[in-house]
Amino acid sequence: MRWKDSTKVGSLGWLSWTIVNRHIDTLISTSADAGWRGVSNAGKICDMLESGVVPEFGGGGDSNAKMIKAIEQLTTKDSGYAHLFDSLSPMQRLCLFAAVLAEGRRDERGQPPLNAVIASQIGRYAAELRMKAPLKRLTPVNYSVHLSRGRDAFLKALLAEIAAVAE
Repeated sequence: MRWKDSTKVGSLGWLSWTIVNRHIDTLISTSADAGWRGVSNAGKICDMLESGVVPEFGGGGDSNAKMIKAIEQLTTKDSGYAHLFDSLSPMQRLCLFAAVLAEGRRDERGQPPLNAVIASQIGRYAAELRMKAPLKRLTPVNYSVHLSRGRDAFLKALLAEIAAVAE
C-alpha cells in the first residue's frame, strides 16, 4: 500500500501513518506481550495498585465474574486514537489495519505483500488484530476498495480533529 508522505516528518501523511501504526501497536501488543515489551499486564496491575484501584478476587458468589471482568479490563487497551476510526465500517477498518500491518512484513526483496495475498490472508490479520474476520471470501478488488475508502474516511476524520484542535 502506498501512503503518501509517510516518511516526510511534519506532513499529514506522516502524522496519519504514525497514528495508525500506534493504534495497531496497541491492538496487537497484548497478544504479543509476555511482560517483556509493550505495555505488560503486570505493568497495568502495578498502575492499578498505584492509582488505588484494587481488583477484588475474593471468594463469594460472583468472584469468578469479577476476576474475568478485571482480566478483560487488563487486556483491553485504548491508544487514544480509536475515535478517529469510528467513521470507518468494520471491513474498512480491518482492511486499513491489515494493509499497514502487512507493510511492515516485507519479503527478502524488500517488497510488501500484494493486495491479493493480504486479501487471501485477511482472516489471519483479523485474528492478530483481534477483530472479527469477514464471513465471506474477500477478493483483491473488494479489498482495495475497502482500503481506499477506509483511508479516505480516516484522513477526513484526522483533518476534522486537527481543525477542531486548532480552533
